[in-house]
Amino acid sequence: MNPFSIACAGDSITEGWGLASPDTESYPALLRAYFPEATIYNLGSSGATLQSQFDMAYTRTNAFLRSLASSFDVVLLFLGANDVWYWTSKKTFKEELLDLIGEYASSLVILITPIKMNVGVYEDHKLKEIREIVLEAGKEEGLPVIDLYSLSKTSWLSFDGVHPSQEGQKEIAFLIAQALKKILPLG
Repeated sequence: MNPFSIACAGDSITEGWGLASPDTESYPALLRAYFPEATIYNLGSSGATLQSQFDMAYTRTNAFLRSLASSFDVVLLFLGANDVWYWTSKKTFKEELLDLIGEYASSLVILITPIKMNVGVYEDHKLKEIREIVLEAGKEEGLPVIDLYSLSKTSWLSFDGVHPSQEGQKEIAFLIAQALKKILPLG
């Protein structure tokens, strides 16, 4: 199997916030066991939003700049969790998502919906809206989407109800790996 590269672009869930050792326990680190031939980069940034008008927009982070500095075979875009607290509109979110996809035109972009979280009714409604937008954008752009919202369980979460526990990160890595094995021409 040929070597390939994967950039995991995202927020604190990607970065591994709250884990004792994000370098070995975050889902990007755990994906290495499933794809030993791949070079996998964790380009998560805590607090990052997709929507660019906010100070913590992913496009304003060093992680984003690093993601543009190299060419990756695959870019996993896993954003939206923080946008539930910094919401503008469906239209803005979708436009921003399409713009971000365009930044990685030389890579296969795979979209990932936010996971379920233990949050209030308002925030959960926004998570569902974000999921719908991500699915719609994937369909329109002809991009694969890994629907972690549908597959995730709130029992995977840590004490804060937002970030995955170590077990949750393992589940996320497993689900992403299973999807990648179906999406990528690996054999």
